Amino acid sequence: QGGLARVSPPYGCGLRSFLCAGPCDAAASPGFCRQIPSCRRFVAAAFLLAAQIPSLGMRRRIGLRPRASPAAGARTSFLVVCVVVVVRVLVSDPIAPTAAAGLVRVPPVRRVVVVGATHGNEITGAWVAKKVSANHEGIGSRPSFGHASAILGNPRGYEESRRFIDADLNRQFSDKLLADLSLSSYEAQRAKALNAHLGPKGSESAADFVVDLHSSTASMGINFIVEPSSALGVAAACWCQRELRPRTVTGELPEVRITYETLNKRDSPHVISVAREGLMIEVGPVPQGLLRADVCHWTEAALSAVFDFLEAFNSGNMLDLPSRVVAFRDLQKKIPVPLGDDGKPQALFHARFQGRDFEPLQKGDTIFEFMSGDVMVYDGAFGDTIWPVFVNEAAYYSKESGLGFGVTMREEVDVPQIVCEPPVSA
Repeated sequence: QGGLARVSPPYGCGLRSFLCAGPCDAAASPGFCRQIPSCRRFVAAAFLLAAQIPSLGMRRRIGLRPRASPAAGARTSFLVVCVVVVVRVLVSDPIAPTAAAGLVRVPPVRRVVVVGATHGNEITGAWVAKKVSANHEGIGSRPSFGHASAILGNPRGYEESRRFIDADLNRQFSDKLLADLSLSSYEAQRAKALNAHLGPKGSESAADFVVDLHSSTASMGINFIVEPSSALGVAAACWCQRELRPRTVTGELPEVRITYETLNKRDSPHVISVAREGLMIEVGPVPQGLLRADVCHWTEAALSAVFDFLEAFNSGNMLDLPSRVVAFRDLQKKIPVPLGDDGKPQALFHARFQGRDFEPLQKGDTIFEFMSGDVMVYDGAFGDTIWPVFVNEAAYYSKESGLGFGVTMREEVDVPQIVCEPPVSA
């Protein structure tokens, strides 16, 4: 994993053929390689084997004690060194790259696209996208990349104020689904049209950076959702969180958090995966199909911070990024609400659980309440402590989008140290 990581395929480290089942995302986003623990176990085993090699010929039969020799001290020293290396390898942070990882060099960002209403009833994003398109108050322009373009992801869903017509649009952008010409749903066809406009996915002509705007009925505050295939998206979220913090402290903005997905680019079903780089902004709480001034202003603030980051990045100067941040790793799991035969909830989110997004949930804590007054507690299925997200999200009453609330783990992660190469001339 050492050396200079570049954001261009093929990704991978020297151990990929031995350990990794799929493409390596670590080169694109240092700190997010899920195979590093396996790499460390491989190295540890190799050193343990090496430590035994000098002694393999020492015993001709079990129980025979070797005679002392001048080489014995050297063998003992070698064994001690190997044990020290093994301990260092196994106890070190499993997601922290070494300083040798260096900078991630990323091409400049010139084509920026904002997507609103990927879910048709999340109209906050549509409002802000329209404001970007009209460039009110200069929100959509920066000197280094000009005027960002803005589109509606699901125009029919937006017209009818529905999350989707046939299927969730933000589940249609994996390589497999984009290549499946037999899919005839409105959203499957719309995904292919967006892929042609923003991509094609994985191509040289893909948009440089896409920001996908979402809103939630859950208490998400301002949430930057990033994917490990986008080093620039991860760095942008970390930079924006720091820049927005003073406004959070004064109460102007809600808490700003970062959620990172664990999907590789090929399998990601999200519209941002079509672009070279990108991230999602999720803001809430706000009811579906409703515009609230405060939530629109929160979204604009988050989006403006992303644009400011891209402007600073394009300059080629070092961005003074934090080395590590607290983020919430999405386990790609949900804990569903109990349903009846009619497909409707048989239980409520318990009052003590409502609004506790990003707060620790312990094994045995109450999560649901039935009509009878009986309660259901968290059973520890994903660990003794988890950090729930999208608690009582209205969209997740739908099987198509995934029932229940999301499960994350709170972790400290490394921030990609990126630089623009070549920088955009002033």
